[in-house]
Amino acid sequence: MKYSLHRAPRLRQTAQSQSIDSARAEEAADADFNAKMQLSFLESAIQDWKAQRATDNDKTEKTFSDAAETDAAPKSSWRTPLSKIKPSTLAKSALALAVALILGWAPAVRLLATTSAEAVVNARVITLRAPIEGDVTMAATATDIGSTFRNNEEILTIRNRRADYSHLDSLRRERDQLGTAISALEAKKQLLEQNLVELSEQQENFRVGRITQLDQRIREIDADLAATEAQHDMALQTLTRASALRKTDAVSQAYLDKALQDERVTKNTIQSLTERRKGSMVELEAARKFIFIGDSYNDTPQSAQRKMEVALELADVRARLEGSKAELAVLMTRIDAETRRNEELSTASIRSTVNGRVWEILTAPGEHVNAGQDLMRLLDCGSAMVTASVSETTYQKLRIGQNATFQPRGGGKELHGRIVGLNGLAAVSSNSAIQQSMLAREPYHVTLNFPGLTEGAECQIGRSGLVKFDTSSPGALASTD
Repeated sequence: MKYSLHRAPRLRQTAQSQSIDSARAEEAADADFNAKMQLSFLESAIQDWKAQRATDNDKTEKTFSDAAETDAAPKSSWRTPLSKIKPSTLAKSALALAVALILGWAPAVRLLATTSAEAVVNARVITLRAPIEGDVTMAATATDIGSTFRNNEEILTIRNRRADYSHLDSLRRERDQLGTAISALEAKKQLLEQNLVELSEQQENFRVGRITQLDQRIREIDADLAATEAQHDMALQTLTRASALRKTDAVSQAYLDKALQDERVTKNTIQSLTERRKGSMVELEAARKFIFIGDSYNDTPQSAQRKMEVALELADVRARLEGSKAELAVLMTRIDAETRRNEELSTASIRSTVNGRVWEILTAPGEHVNAGQDLMRLLDCGSAMVTASVSETTYQKLRIGQNATFQPRGGGKELHGRIVGLNGLAAVSSNSAIQQSMLAREPYHVTLNFPGLTEGAECQIGRSGLVKFDTSSPGALASTD
Protein backbone atom coordinates (compact mmCIF):
# COMPACT_ATOMS: atom_id res chain seq x y z
CA MET A 1 0.00 0.00 0.00
CA LYS A 2 1.43 3.31 -1.08
CA TYR A 3 0.28 6.78 -0.33
CA SER A 4 1.91 10.16 -0.37
CA LEU A 5 1.91 12.66 2.40
CA HIS A 6 1.80 16.39 1.68
CA ARG A 7 4.23 17.62 4.18
CA ALA A 8 3.98 21.04 5.71
CA PRO A 9 6.33 23.81 4.58
CA ARG A 10 8.29 23.31 7.80
CA LEU A 11 9.02 19.68 6.94
CA ARG A 12 9.98 20.40 3.33
CA GLN A 13 12.38 23.10 4.34
CA THR A 14 14.01 20.79 6.88
CA ALA A 15 14.52 18.03 4.27
CA GLN A 16 15.89 20.31 1.49
CA SER A 17 18.38 22.57 3.18
CA GLN A 18 21.22 21.99 5.59
CA SER A 19 22.66 25.50 5.58
CA ILE A 20 22.60 27.96 8.36
CA ASP A 21 20.02 30.10 6.60
CA SER A 22 17.70 27.12 6.18
CA ALA A 23 18.03 26.31 9.86
CA ARG A 24 17.03 29.82 10.78
CA ALA A 25 14.08 29.60 8.37
CA GLU A 26 13.10 26.27 9.96
CA GLU A 27 13.15 27.81 13.43
CA ALA A 28 10.83 30.51 12.16
CA ALA A 29 8.54 27.92 10.58
CA ASP A 30 8.45 25.93 13.81
CA ALA A 31 7.11 28.93 15.57
CA ASP A 32 4.20 29.07 13.06
CA PHE A 33 3.55 25.22 13.21
CA ASN A 34 0.96 25.12 15.97
CA ALA A 35 -1.41 22.37 17.17
CA LYS A 36 -4.10 23.24 14.64
CA MET A 37 -1.72 22.74 11.72
CA GLN A 38 -0.58 19.36 13.15
CA LEU A 39 -4.21 18.14 13.38
CA SER A 40 -4.81 19.14 9.74
CA PHE A 41 -1.72 17.18 8.67
CA LEU A 42 -2.90 14.00 10.44
CA GLU A 43 -6.41 14.22 8.91
CA SER A 44 -4.97 14.50 5.39
CA ALA A 45 -2.74 11.44 6.00
CA ILE A 46 -5.75 9.33 7.16
CA GLN A 47 -7.80 10.32 4.10
CA ASP A 48 -4.97 9.27 1.77
CA TRP A 49 -4.73 5.84 3.55
CA LYS A 50 -8.49 5.20 3.20
CA ALA A 51 -8.41 6.04 -0.52
CA GLN A 52 -5.49 3.68 -1.13
CA ARG A 53 -7.27 0.82 0.77
CA ALA A 54 -10.43 1.22 -1.35
CA THR A 55 -8.36 0.92 -4.53
CA ASP A 56 -6.74 -2.31 -3.30
CA ASN A 57 -10.14 -3.87 -2.46
CA ASP A 58 -11.43 -3.17 -6.02
CA LYS A 59 -8.41 -4.94 -7.52
CA THR A 60 -8.93 -8.01 -5.28
CA GLU A 61 -12.60 -8.39 -6.25
CA LYS A 62 -11.71 -8.24 -9.92
CA THR A 63 -9.11 -10.97 -9.50
CA PHE A 64 -11.65 -13.31 -7.85
CA SER A 65 -14.22 -12.79 -10.63
CA ASP A 66 -11.63 -13.65 -13.33
CA ALA A 67 -10.72 -16.83 -11.50
CA ALA A 68 -14.37 -17.92 -11.27
CA GLU A 69 -14.82 -17.48 -15.01
CA THR A 70 -11.72 -19.56 -15.69
CA ASP A 71 -12.97 -22.45 -13.45
CA ALA A 72 -16.32 -22.45 -15.20
CA ALA A 73 -14.68 -23.10 -18.59
CA PRO A 74 -14.37 -26.81 -19.64
CA LYS A 75 -10.98 -28.44 -18.90
CA SER A 76 -9.39 -31.70 -19.80
CA SER A 77 -9.18 -34.56 -17.23
CA TRP A 78 -5.69 -35.33 -15.70
CA ARG A 79 -6.63 -38.77 -14.36
CA THR A 80 -5.23 -41.83 -16.11
CA PRO A 81 -7.42 -44.97 -16.35
CA LEU A 82 -6.27 -47.87 -14.08
CA SER A 83 -6.18 -50.25 -17.04
CA LYS A 84 -3.47 -48.17 -18.72
CA ILE A 85 -1.11 -48.28 -15.64
CA LYS A 86 1.67 -50.87 -15.88
CA PRO A 87 1.78 -53.73 -13.29
CA SER A 88 5.40 -52.92 -12.45
CA THR A 89 4.38 -49.39 -11.53
CA LEU A 90 1.68 -50.72 -9.22
CA ALA A 91 4.13 -53.11 -7.55
CA LYS A 92 6.69 -50.38 -6.99
CA SER A 93 4.01 -48.10 -5.54
CA ALA A 94 2.80 -50.81 -3.13
CA LEU A 95 6.37 -51.59 -2.04
CA ALA A 96 7.11 -47.93 -1.42
CA LEU A 97 3.91 -47.61 0.63
CA ALA A 98 4.84 -50.67 2.75
CA VAL A 99 8.35 -49.37 3.41
CA ALA A 100 6.91 -46.00 4.45
CA LEU A 101 4.52 -47.68 6.89
CA ILE A 102 7.27 -49.87 8.41
CA LEU A 103 9.72 -47.02 8.85
CA GLY A 104 7.14 -44.57 10.12
CA TRP A 105 5.25 -46.90 12.46
CA ALA A 106 7.73 -46.94 15.36
CA PRO A 107 8.28 -43.16 15.44
CA ALA A 108 4.55 -42.62 15.18
CA VAL A 109 3.82 -44.95 18.11
CA ARG A 110 6.59 -43.36 20.13
CA LEU A 111 5.30 -39.91 19.30
CA LEU A 112 1.78 -40.79 20.35
CA ALA A 113 2.85 -42.68 23.56
CA THR A 114 3.14 -40.88 26.95
CA THR A 115 6.88 -41.01 27.66
CA SER A 116 9.55 -39.05 29.43
CA ALA A 117 11.90 -36.64 27.74
CA GLU A 118 14.81 -37.98 29.81
CA ALA A 119 15.10 -40.31 32.79
CA VAL A 120 17.98 -41.42 35.01
CA VAL A 121 18.43 -43.92 37.84
CA ASN A 122 18.86 -42.05 41.12
CA ALA A 123 19.35 -42.87 44.83
CA ARG A 124 19.74 -41.24 48.22
CA VAL A 125 23.14 -40.06 49.40
CA ILE A 126 23.94 -40.46 53.10
CA THR A 127 26.51 -38.09 54.58
CA LEU A 128 28.75 -39.43 57.34
CA ARG A 129 29.90 -36.76 59.79
CA ALA A 130 32.53 -36.78 62.52
CA PRO A 131 30.94 -37.22 65.98
CA ILE A 132 34.14 -36.09 67.72
CA GLU A 133 37.32 -34.20 67.02
CA GLY A 134 40.41 -36.22 66.14
CA ASP A 135 42.58 -37.90 63.52
CA VAL A 136 41.04 -40.02 60.77
CA THR A 137 42.05 -43.62 60.07
CA MET A 138 40.59 -45.75 57.30
CA ALA A 139 39.38 -49.19 58.37
CA ALA A 140 40.46 -50.57 54.98
CA THR A 141 43.48 -49.05 53.28
CA ALA A 142 41.99 -49.73 49.83
CA THR A 143 38.88 -47.62 50.48
CA ASP A 144 38.21 -45.35 47.52
CA ILE A 145 35.34 -43.92 45.51
CA GLY A 146 33.14 -46.80 44.38
CA SER A 147 34.14 -49.14 47.23
CA THR A 148 31.17 -51.18 48.44
CA PHE A 149 30.11 -51.55 52.06
CA ARG A 150 27.60 -53.70 53.87
CA ASN A 151 25.30 -52.48 56.61
CA ASN A 152 27.08 -51.91 59.98
CA GLU A 153 30.50 -52.39 58.41
CA GLU A 154 33.26 -50.18 59.84
CA ILE A 155 34.52 -47.54 57.42
CA LEU A 156 36.45 -44.94 59.43
CA THR A 157 37.94 -44.54 62.89
CA ILE A 158 38.55 -41.21 64.62
CA ARG A 159 40.93 -40.98 67.58
CA ASN A 160 41.25 -37.88 69.74
CA ARG A 161 44.59 -37.88 71.54
CA ARG A 162 43.73 -34.67 73.38
CA ALA A 163 40.64 -35.95 75.17
CA ASP A 164 40.04 -34.53 78.67
CA TYR A 165 40.49 -37.22 81.36
CA SER A 166 40.59 -34.86 84.39
CA HIS A 167 37.14 -35.81 85.69
CA LEU A 168 37.88 -39.51 85.28
CA ASP A 169 41.19 -39.10 87.13
CA SER A 170 39.38 -37.29 89.96
CA LEU A 171 36.86 -40.12 90.27
CA ARG A 172 39.65 -42.67 90.34
CA ARG A 173 41.42 -40.76 93.12
CA GLU A 174 38.22 -40.76 95.13
CA ARG A 175 37.91 -44.49 94.52
CA ASP A 176 41.46 -45.08 95.80
CA GLN A 177 40.88 -42.95 98.90
CA LEU A 178 37.61 -44.69 99.60
CA GLY A 179 39.29 -48.06 99.14
CA THR A 180 41.94 -47.11 101.68
CA ALA A 181 39.27 -45.99 104.18
CA ILE A 182 37.39 -49.27 103.68
CA SER A 183 40.55 -51.27 104.32
CA ALA A 184 41.17 -49.34 107.55
CA LEU A 185 37.59 -49.90 108.68
CA GLU A 186 37.86 -53.60 107.87
CA ALA A 187 41.01 -53.90 110.01
CA LYS A 188 39.42 -51.96 112.87
CA LYS A 189 36.32 -54.10 112.63
CA GLN A 190 38.38 -57.29 112.96
CA LEU A 191 40.25 -55.88 115.96
CA LEU A 192 37.03 -54.84 117.70
CA GLU A 193 35.41 -58.18 117.01
CA GLN A 194 38.43 -59.96 118.53
CA ASN A 195 38.39 -57.64 121.54
CA LEU A 196 34.66 -58.19 121.94
CA VAL A 197 35.17 -61.96 122.01
CA GLU A 198 37.86 -61.63 124.67
CA LEU A 199 35.70 -59.34 126.78
CA SER A 200 32.78 -61.73 126.44
CA GLU A 201 34.96 -64.58 127.68
CA GLN A 202 36.26 -62.41 130.51
CA GLN A 203 32.73 -61.45 131.51
CA GLU A 204 31.63 -65.05 131.51
CA ASN A 205 34.63 -66.12 133.58
CA PHE A 206 33.84 -63.37 136.05
CA ARG A 207 30.22 -64.47 136.29
CA VAL A 208 31.15 -68.10 136.84
CA GLY A 209 33.71 -67.11 139.47
CA ARG A 210 31.26 -64.82 141.19
CA ILE A 211 28.65 -67.55 141.34
CA THR A 212 31.22 -69.96 142.79
CA GLN A 213 32.27 -67.37 145.32
CA LEU A 214 28.71 -66.76 146.45
CA ASP A 215 28.06 -70.48 146.72
CA GLN A 216 31.12 -70.83 148.94
CA ARG A 217 30.07 -67.86 151.06
CA ILE A 218 26.63 -69.33 151.59
CA ARG A 219 28.15 -72.66 152.67
CA GLU A 220 30.39 -70.74 155.08
CA ILE A 221 27.39 -68.92 156.52
CA ASP A 222 25.56 -72.21 156.86
CA ALA A 223 28.53 -73.62 158.81
CA ASP A 224 28.69 -70.56 161.05
CA LEU A 225 24.96 -70.75 161.55
CA ALA A 226 25.17 -74.39 162.63
CA ALA A 227 27.98 -73.63 165.09
CA THR A 228 26.10 -70.68 166.55
CA GLU A 229 22.96 -72.74 166.96
CA ALA A 230 25.02 -75.32 168.91
CA GLN A 231 26.41 -72.55 171.10
CA HIS A 232 22.92 -71.22 171.63
CA ASP A 233 21.70 -74.64 172.77
CA MET A 234 24.58 -74.88 175.29
CA ALA A 235 23.98 -71.32 176.49
CA LEU A 236 20.29 -72.08 176.95
CA GLN A 237 21.07 -75.19 179.03
CA THR A 238 23.55 -73.22 181.11
CA LEU A 239 20.93 -70.52 181.72
CA THR A 240 18.36 -73.10 182.82
CA ARG A 241 20.82 -74.76 185.27
CA ALA A 242 21.97 -71.39 186.63
CA SER A 243 18.38 -70.32 187.23
CA ALA A 244 17.70 -73.52 189.23
CA LEU A 245 20.91 -73.16 191.34
CA ARG A 246 20.22 -69.49 192.04
CA LYS A 247 17.03 -70.43 193.78
CA THR A 248 19.04 -72.53 196.25
CA ASP A 249 21.77 -69.87 196.41
CA ALA A 250 24.19 -72.37 194.96
CA VAL A 251 25.49 -69.80 192.45
CA SER A 252 25.74 -66.10 192.53
CA GLN A 253 23.59 -63.62 190.72
CA ALA A 254 26.51 -62.71 188.47
CA TYR A 255 26.78 -66.25 187.24
CA LEU A 256 23.13 -66.19 186.32
CA ASP A 257 23.46 -62.89 184.47
CA LYS A 258 26.45 -64.24 182.53
CA ALA A 259 24.46 -67.31 181.43
CA LEU A 260 21.56 -65.10 180.35
CA GLN A 261 23.89 -62.88 178.31
CA ASP A 262 25.47 -65.84 176.53
CA GLU A 263 22.06 -67.16 175.54
CA ARG A 264 20.98 -63.81 174.11
CA VAL A 265 24.29 -63.31 172.16
CA THR A 266 24.09 -66.69 170.51
CA LYS A 267 20.44 -66.13 169.63
CA ASN A 268 21.19 -62.78 167.96
CA THR A 269 24.19 -64.30 166.18
CA ILE A 270 21.93 -66.96 164.67
CA GLN A 271 19.54 -64.26 163.46
CA SER A 272 22.44 -62.26 161.92
CA LEU A 273 23.83 -65.26 160.06
CA THR A 274 20.37 -66.07 158.73
CA GLU A 275 20.03 -62.56 157.27
CA ARG A 276 23.52 -62.73 155.80
CA ARG A 277 22.63 -65.99 154.11
CA LYS A 278 19.53 -64.35 152.59
CA GLY A 279 21.67 -61.52 151.19
CA SER A 280 24.18 -63.93 149.67
CA MET A 281 21.33 -65.89 148.08
CA VAL A 282 20.09 -62.63 146.46
CA GLU A 283 23.57 -61.97 145.02
CA LEU A 284 23.79 -65.53 143.77
CA GLU A 285 20.47 -65.41 141.94
CA ALA A 286 21.41 -62.05 140.37
CA ALA A 287 24.78 -63.38 139.22
CA ARG A 288 23.08 -66.30 137.56
CA LYS A 289 21.00 -63.68 135.65
CA PHE A 290 24.15 -61.75 134.62
CA ILE A 291 23.42 -59.08 137.26
CA PHE A 292 26.26 -58.44 139.61
CA ILE A 293 25.62 -56.83 143.04
CA GLY A 294 28.38 -55.66 145.28
CA ASP A 295 29.47 -52.88 147.57
CA SER A 296 32.32 -51.54 145.40
CA TYR A 297 30.64 -51.64 141.98
CA ASN A 298 27.24 -51.28 140.32
CA ASP A 299 25.23 -53.97 138.56
CA THR A 300 27.85 -54.27 135.71
CA PRO A 301 31.49 -55.13 136.22
CA GLN A 302 34.31 -53.36 134.43
CA SER A 303 34.73 -56.11 131.83
CA ALA A 304 31.03 -55.92 130.97
CA GLN A 305 31.18 -52.13 130.69
CA ARG A 306 34.20 -52.37 128.43
CA LYS A 307 32.37 -54.98 126.38
CA MET A 308 29.44 -52.61 125.84
CA GLU A 309 31.78 -49.82 124.76
CA VAL A 310 33.49 -52.13 122.27
CA ALA A 311 30.13 -53.35 120.98
CA LEU A 312 28.97 -49.76 120.35
CA GLU A 313 32.23 -48.88 118.62
CA LEU A 314 31.99 -52.04 116.52
CA ALA A 315 28.44 -51.16 115.46
CA ASP A 316 29.63 -47.71 114.39
CA VAL A 317 32.51 -49.19 112.40
CA ARG A 318 30.17 -51.64 110.68
CA ALA A 319 27.75 -48.84 109.73
CA ARG A 320 30.58 -46.69 108.34
CA LEU A 321 31.95 -49.70 106.49
CA GLU A 322 28.58 -50.45 104.87
CA GLY A 323 28.17 -46.79 103.91
CA SER A 324 31.65 -46.68 102.42
CA LYS A 325 30.99 -49.84 100.42
CA ALA A 326 27.72 -48.41 99.08
CA GLU A 327 29.50 -45.17 98.19
CA LEU A 328 32.22 -47.19 96.47
CA ALA A 329 29.60 -49.05 94.39
CA VAL A 330 28.07 -45.74 93.27
CA LEU A 331 31.53 -44.36 92.54
CA MET A 332 32.41 -47.42 90.44
CA THR A 333 29.22 -46.93 88.43
CA ARG A 334 30.18 -43.30 87.82
CA ILE A 335 33.69 -44.35 86.82
CA ASP A 336 32.30 -46.87 84.33
CA ALA A 337 29.99 -44.26 82.84
CA GLU A 338 32.78 -41.68 82.66
CA THR A 339 35.10 -44.29 81.10
CA ARG A 340 32.54 -45.04 78.40
CA ARG A 341 32.01 -41.33 77.82
CA ASN A 342 35.74 -40.76 77.48
CA GLU A 343 36.01 -43.68 75.10
CA GLU A 344 33.23 -42.16 72.99
CA LEU A 345 35.00 -38.79 73.06
CA SER A 346 38.42 -40.21 72.38
CA THR A 347 37.62 -42.95 69.85
CA ALA A 348 34.71 -43.14 67.42
CA SER A 349 34.04 -45.89 64.92
CA ILE A 350 32.11 -44.73 61.84
CA ARG A 351 30.01 -47.54 60.40
CA SER A 352 27.89 -47.83 57.30
CA THR A 353 24.17 -47.57 57.94
CA VAL A 354 23.12 -49.01 54.55
CA ASN A 355 24.23 -51.40 51.84
CA GLY A 356 25.91 -49.22 49.25
CA ARG A 357 29.13 -47.80 47.96
CA VAL A 358 31.28 -44.72 48.43
CA TRP A 359 29.97 -41.78 46.44
CA GLU A 360 32.38 -39.10 47.64
CA ILE A 361 35.35 -38.98 50.04
CA LEU A 362 35.78 -35.64 51.83
CA THR A 363 38.76 -36.48 54.05
CA ALA A 364 42.01 -38.45 54.02
CA PRO A 365 43.82 -40.76 56.46
CA GLY A 366 45.74 -38.81 59.10
CA GLU A 367 43.71 -35.63 58.63
CA HIS A 368 42.52 -33.85 61.76
CA VAL A 369 38.77 -33.21 61.62
CA ASN A 370 36.37 -31.30 63.84
CA ALA A 371 33.14 -32.54 65.36
CA GLY A 372 30.31 -32.35 62.81
CA GLN A 373 32.62 -32.16 59.79
CA ASP A 374 31.54 -34.09 56.68
CA LEU A 375 33.75 -37.14 56.13
CA MET A 376 32.19 -39.25 53.41
CA ARG A 377 29.03 -39.67 51.36
CA LEU A 378 27.60 -43.14 50.80
CA LEU A 379 25.23 -44.11 48.02
CA ASP A 380 22.24 -46.06 49.32
CA CYS A 381 21.77 -48.68 46.62
CA GLY A 382 18.70 -49.99 48.42
CA SER A 383 16.82 -46.73 47.78
CA ALA A 384 17.32 -46.66 43.98
CA MET A 385 14.60 -44.78 42.08
CA VAL A 386 14.13 -43.08 38.72
CA THR A 387 13.95 -39.33 38.24
CA ALA A 388 12.38 -38.21 34.94
CA SER A 389 11.58 -34.94 33.20
CA VAL A 390 8.40 -34.65 31.10
CA SER A 391 6.59 -32.04 29.07
CA GLU A 392 3.65 -30.07 30.40
CA THR A 393 1.19 -32.05 28.27
CA THR A 394 2.49 -35.36 29.63
CA TYR A 395 2.60 -34.05 33.20
CA GLN A 396 -1.08 -33.12 33.16
CA LYS A 397 -1.98 -36.76 32.40
CA LEU A 398 -0.04 -38.24 35.33
CA ARG A 399 -1.25 -39.21 38.79
CA ILE A 400 0.60 -40.60 41.79
CA GLY A 401 0.29 -44.37 41.87
CA GLN A 402 0.00 -44.84 38.10
CA ASN A 403 1.98 -47.68 36.57
CA ALA A 404 5.03 -47.07 34.41
CA THR A 405 7.88 -48.98 32.74
CA PHE A 406 11.56 -48.12 32.52
CA GLN A 407 13.72 -49.30 29.63
CA PRO A 408 17.46 -48.69 30.21
CA ARG A 409 19.41 -47.40 27.26
CA GLY A 410 21.88 -49.80 25.76
CA GLY A 411 19.66 -52.79 26.47
CA GLY A 412 18.58 -54.46 29.63
CA LYS A 413 15.51 -55.84 31.34
CA GLU A 414 12.41 -53.66 31.22
CA LEU A 415 11.36 -52.72 34.75
CA HIS A 416 7.86 -52.12 36.06
CA GLY A 417 7.01 -49.63 38.77
CA ARG A 418 4.78 -46.74 39.68
CA ILE A 419 4.79 -42.97 40.19
CA VAL A 420 5.61 -41.89 43.72
CA GLY A 421 6.18 -38.16 43.30
CA LEU A 422 5.00 -35.32 41.07
CA ASN A 423 7.17 -32.25 41.61
CA GLY A 424 6.02 -30.17 38.65
CA LEU A 425 8.09 -27.10 37.87
CA ALA A 426 9.74 -27.21 41.29
CA ALA A 427 13.16 -28.82 41.11
CA VAL A 428 13.06 -30.03 44.72
CA SER A 429 16.42 -30.08 46.48
CA SER A 430 17.05 -33.38 48.24
CA ASN A 431 19.81 -35.73 49.34
CA SER A 432 19.69 -37.55 46.00
CA ALA A 433 22.83 -38.29 44.05
CA ILE A 434 21.46 -36.53 40.95
CA GLN A 435 19.45 -33.40 41.58
CA GLN A 436 16.25 -32.83 39.59
CA SER A 437 17.61 -29.54 38.31
CA MET A 438 20.15 -31.48 36.24
CA LEU A 439 17.32 -32.81 34.03
CA ALA A 440 16.75 -29.64 32.02
CA ARG A 441 15.32 -31.00 28.75
CA GLU A 442 11.77 -30.53 30.04
CA PRO A 443 10.71 -28.37 33.03
CA TYR A 444 8.37 -30.84 34.77
CA HIS A 445 9.84 -33.55 37.04
CA VAL A 446 8.50 -36.93 38.16
CA THR A 447 9.85 -39.49 40.66
CA LEU A 448 9.20 -43.22 40.12
CA ASN A 449 9.87 -46.34 42.14
CA PHE A 450 10.99 -49.54 40.39
CA PRO A 451 11.54 -52.48 42.78
CA GLY A 452 13.68 -54.26 40.16
CA LEU A 453 16.42 -51.65 40.56
CA THR A 454 17.35 -52.95 44.04
CA GLU A 455 17.36 -56.67 43.25
CA GLY A 456 20.96 -56.92 42.10
CA ALA A 457 24.07 -56.12 44.08
CA GLU A 458 25.23 -53.58 41.48
CA CYS A 459 24.22 -49.95 41.81
CA GLN A 460 22.91 -48.61 38.50
CA ILE A 461 22.97 -44.99 39.61
CA GLY A 462 23.33 -42.58 36.70
CA ARG A 463 22.14 -44.98 34.02
CA SER A 464 19.67 -43.28 31.67
CA GLY A 465 16.66 -44.72 29.94
CA LEU A 466 13.10 -44.14 28.79
CA VAL A 467 10.01 -44.13 31.01
CA LYS A 468 6.61 -45.03 29.53
CA PHE A 469 3.60 -43.99 31.57
CA ASP A 470 0.39 -46.00 31.65
CA THR A 471 -2.12 -43.18 31.96
CA SER A 472 -4.99 -45.65 31.75
CA SER A 473 -4.14 -47.16 35.17
CA PRO A 474 -5.85 -45.58 38.20
CA GLY A 475 -3.82 -43.33 40.44
CA ALA A 476 -3.71 -43.20 44.21
CA LEU A 477 -6.63 -40.77 44.42
CA ALA A 478 -8.82 -42.83 42.13
CA SER A 479 -8.20 -46.06 44.05
CA THR A 480 -8.97 -44.29 47.32
CA ASP A 481 -12.31 -43.06 46.00
